[in-house]
Amino acid sequence: MNTVAEVVGAALPLAVAVALSPLPIIALALLLTSHRGRSSAVLFVAARLVTLGVLLGVVVAASDYVEHLLGSSGLPAGVRLVLGLSLMALGLTRWRPRPEGKDADLPGWLASIADASPSRSLVLGALVTVANPKELAFVLAAGITLGGASLGVAQEVVVVLAFVAVGGLTVLLPLLAALVAPERVGPSLDRLREWLTVNMKLVMGVLLLVIGATVAGGAIGDL
Repeated sequence: MNTVAEVVGAALPLAVAVALSPLPIIALALLLTSHRGRSSAVLFVAARLVTLGVLLGVVVAASDYVEHLLGSSGLPAGVRLVLGLSLMALGLTRWRPRPEGKDADLPGWLASIADASPSRSLVLGALVTVANPKELAFVLAAGITLGGASLGVAQEVVVVLAFVAVGGLTVLLPLLAALVAPERVGPSLDRLREWLTVNMKLVMGVLLLVIGATVAGGAIGDL
């Protein structure tokens, strides 16, 4: 039987991958540098954190149920191996250099987020999480890992909260910094947004390869 610390350690790389997902960071930077800034950004971050927790909780519950039906702990390791290899393959497909002289453009829906109302920001905070297939794969792998760890319900809640806390750091910390010192943080957020916009595919490619290898390696050790 795994301890909470062991499961948190296994899920931590996946939480870090979620935290480094470029789209939510870009969206938050756009919101914080817009005229509606703070209120919209607070709702955006709140919706993202809640959505992460709900998604992971659903995957954990489903994994627990499937394992109970099959009466086997071998399935999670096998599924994690497939997920890990799939993440690596997806990472390789993202590993394409941007053509020389071509500027990186944001998706239309993301470019318009600066004008989002607080209520729309709440919806966008959820959508930027559930509509991101690569991030969903990280959450799925974490949920299967947690579901196969034979923890009690209270322990699973602790791990979910830890995952959300780490996965949400890259939107929570900039938000807090912007609320405390908006004049100092604003230029840094602009530079970060521009860099992530240009290097979005590279960042996701590296994340997918590294996390995929980590998930697959852990699964092989558990088979």
